[in-house]
Amino acid sequence: MNITNFPAKSSLQVMESVAWGDNQQVATGTKSAPSLNETAGVPEGPAPGEANTAGEGSVRTKRGFKSLGLPRVFSRPKPNIPQSPGLAGTYKSLSDSVPRPPVGPPNTPGITNFRNLAFKTQHPGSPISGPVKPAVAKPTTFGDVAGNLIAADRLVKAGVFKTGPSLKTVTRDAVVNATVNGLVSTPLSIGTYAGSVWSGETIKGNFSANTPLLPPAHLPAPSQMANGVAAASGTTGEQDAATINLRLDNAELKMLLLTNTLQTLVEGGEGKALGKSPDWPTGVNERLEKLDKIYSGAEKALQAVAEENEFIFKPYKDESATGSSSVTHQLDVLDKRSDQISKSIGRMVAVRELEEKEKGSIV
Repeated sequence: MNITNFPAKSSLQVMESVAWGDNQQVATGTKSAPSLNETAGVPEGPAPGEANTAGEGSVRTKRGFKSLGLPRVFSRPKPNIPQSPGLAGTYKSLSDSVPRPPVGPPNTPGITNFRNLAFKTQHPGSPISGPVKPAVAKPTTFGDVAGNLIAADRLVKAGVFKTGPSLKTVTRDAVVNATVNGLVSTPLSIGTYAGSVWSGETIKGNFSANTPLLPPAHLPAPSQMANGVAAASGTTGEQDAATINLRLDNAELKMLLLTNTLQTLVEGGEGKALGKSPDWPTGVNERLEKLDKIYSGAEKALQAVAEENEFIFKPYKDESATGSSSVTHQLDVLDKRSDQISKSIGRMVAVRELEEKEKGSIV
C-alpha cells in the first residue's frame, strides 16, 4: 500500500510458456491488474537484465502482452512515392521527348482531298502514304500540272510565296475581266473544284493523269492517239471536227488547271475557284476567242506574281511567218502558250520547294 493514498504502481509481468510438440500445452502465470501501457494496447518490453527463464529445447518463452485484437493507436507511415512528370493518371510516353525530323506543313483540306483523288487515279490500289510528290519544273502531263497545284498550296501554307489582298485581286481580275462570259468565281474552294474537275466526265472519258499536255504536230488529240484512232486531214491542213473538239476540251481543261494553280500561288487552296461561266460558248471560233483572251489575262497576272517573288516570266509569242488563221494553227499556238505558263509555274514552285528542303523547313 502507498501511504500517500495513491494507487501503487504494480509492474506487469506476463509469462506464457508455449510447448510445441504433439500436444500443445500453454502454461500461464499469474497476471496482475493492467497498467496504463496495457490499456493503451502497447506491450511492455522485458525488464533490463531479465533472463529467459524458459528451458531450452522444445519450450519457448514469450515476454510481453499478447495482442487482444485492439486497434492500433499509431498508424504505419506510408511510403513516399515520387510522382512522375505529367498529369495524374495520364500515361506519358518517353518517345514524346525524342526529337523527330521536321515535317512540312500539310495541304489545306480541299487540296488534300484532291491530292488523294489524283493519287488514286494514278496509282490504283496503292496506299496513300509516303513522302509527298515533288513539284515538276517541266510538266508534260495532266498529272504533273495537278501535282504542281498541290505543291503550290503546300508552299503557300508554309509562307513561301508572297500573298496579299492587292496581289489576289490583281490576279483574279486579270482572268475574270479578260472576257465577258469567260471565267467566274465559284462558291467552291480551289481544292474542291479541282477534285470535281478531275473526277468529271471530260477527264474520265477523254483524258487521264498520263495524257500529254502537248499533242505532236499534225496528229490527233492525246486521247485519240491512245486509242489508236487516226485523224483525217483535208487539203487545207485542218483536222477533222472530232479532233478539233477534243483539242478544245484539252485546251479548256488545261486553262482551268493553270488559272487555278496561278490563283493558288497568291491565296492558297482555300481561295475561291475559277470556273467556266454558265454562258460559256459552244461554237469552235467562240471557244477559241475565249481561250485566247483568258490566256492573255493569265499571262499578265503571272508576270505580276513572278515579279513579286523574284522570278521572270516571258509569255509565248507566235512568230510564225505563215500567220495562218486556221483552227488547227490557233490550237497549236494556244498549246504553246499554255505550255509556257505551265513551265513557268512549275519552275517557280520547284525552285522554292528545293530551297525550303535545303533549309530543312520541309522534308
